[in-house]
Amino acid sequence: MSWRQRLSQPVDAAFLIALRVFLGAVLTVAVVRYFLHGWIGAYYVAPQVYFPFHGFGWLRPLPGWGMYALFALLGLLALGLMVGAWPRACAALFGGLFAYVQLLDRSHYLNHYYLVCILCGLLALMPLSEGASRGTVPAWTLYTLRAQFLGVYLFSGLAKWQPDWLVRHQPMHMWLSTSEGARRLAPLFSIDTLAALSSWGGAAIVSFAPPLLLLKPVRPYAYAALVAFHVLSGALLPLGIFPWLMVLALLVFFEPGWPRRWWRGITPGTPSPVASPVPRWILAVLGVHFLVQGLLPLRHWLYPGDVLWNEEGFRFSWHLKIREKHGRVRFFATDPRTGARWELRPEGLLTDKQAGRMLTQPDLVLAFAHVLAERTGIPGVEVRADVQVSLNGRPWSPLIDPQVNLAAERDGFAPKPWILPKPD
Repeated sequence: MSWRQRLSQPVDAAFLIALRVFLGAVLTVAVVRYFLHGWIGAYYVAPQVYFPFHGFGWLRPLPGWGMYALFALLGLLALGLMVGAWPRACAALFGGLFAYVQLLDRSHYLNHYYLVCILCGLLALMPLSEGASRGTVPAWTLYTLRAQFLGVYLFSGLAKWQPDWLVRHQPMHMWLSTSEGARRLAPLFSIDTLAALSSWGGAAIVSFAPPLLLLKPVRPYAYAALVAFHVLSGALLPLGIFPWLMVLALLVFFEPGWPRRWWRGITPGTPSPVASPVPRWILAVLGVHFLVQGLLPLRHWLYPGDVLWNEEGFRFSWHLKIREKHGRVRFFATDPRTGARWELRPEGLLTDKQAGRMLTQPDLVLAFAHVLAERTGIPGVEVRADVQVSLNGRPWSPLIDPQVNLAAERDGFAPKPWILPKPD
């Protein structure tokens, strides 16, 4: 049997129905949280400044109540995905609109929101309605989802095999020191011991348990280890929907018909006598997708220095919760005509979350320097920044060359020589 025939073989559609329902439910909860916590207004209505992704500066939030209406639509689409009403259209529209929201401001970037966009895009390619009616779907749907989740864990695990995580047990030690959940374990473990166990245990589970999901004899144990990891992580750290999304999504590694043990209403699948070949355009799309997914997380090796320090190639690389950074910054303007120099005080120009991210991420410092230069109204004004950052508990160190005129620098994908090396 050729690889294309293997991808075309019918498998039980129950796993795909379950994933659709689970994902729709999780996304519904995510949208509701945006309303309950006031994030729509705080992130996309109130800000005076936005940090769109490079190449997407033309995107703007919808005016007036537009962003609230957009999130209401996202909630309806998530519900539609959950109940199976035009599920492919709901997945495609939710993924596209949610991607638009995320592209508006990179200071709000989260890995699990990136994963949501990917999953919606993949589900939009899959025969969701046909699978529910016929009871079977082509095997490529199962292999695609498994490959996507394995990729997330692969790169997340690789990112943890570095000295800060395994030797210094940072930033886990810092997080547990302020965690209420960790304090409850104080009678059993000291913070030092708990940080060491969590760092090594987390690296081992994330690196080795996912591949073991492919082996039927040990699959339940590997899944149990990952469930324990995600539940404990969600209890100790503010991770939003990510732990619960992964706990449910990893069920795709079990036999495709596993939901029938609990959902008797799912129609048993009847395999077709002749498997329909996978359309070539789907193979092409998936080929490009997984090529990008394989290369994008490795791009930080093209940049000099530590990605945790310079952030070049950090986003879209599945570096999940492996660094804690704190920063402080002072901006200075110089009028080239008179030589006058003064400190810029942009208090209130950014939201607290935007400011917190900007203080430690060089590309956001650069973008904000351009905003400040424009607001001075002085032609050719020079803007410099004194940025001090602490990475994973290290002493404060300069992040950006304070002699560089950031107003004259341009953002892009090339290495930024004005980012100073990480201290030893």
